[in-house]
Amino acid sequence: MTKSSADGQMETSSPHWIEWVTGIISSLLVIALLGWISWDIYRYDDAKADFELSVVSVEPASNGFRVNFDIHNVSQTTAATVHVVGTLLSTDGTTDTADVTFDYVAAESHDNGTLFFKSDPQSGTLDLRVGGFTDP
Repeated sequence: MTKSSADGQMETSSPHWIEWVTGIISSLLVIALLGWISWDIYRYDDAKADFELSVVSVEPASNGFRVNFDIHNVSQTTAATVHVVGTLLSTDGTTDTADVTFDYVAAESHDNGTLFFKSDPQSGTLDLRVGGFTDP
């Protein structure tokens, strides 16, 4: 620490307590960051992307029904151009299909989307699946 005097500035021999606190906090942050990076490297699995899809809600829309869903990438690999396809088999035997494409779904992340159908999905059989994706 530098002290000012009438003769100019001079260095003291011992650091101020705030310098010690700052140094300790900075060291702990660096150690925690290195530990986190090491843990992430240790547990990394180079498997292909894998998804779980779940319907969140079904709502009436102006020209049909809106199906809100959640997509969860359970793997540690990011996927790009993720294509989700929904197929609705109505009780009268008709099939209605809707699809949506996500630009990417990051590793171990959640995202949500919406599909639109003409018939009520609650009165038929709704199947959601990932039709395909690309490696980024």
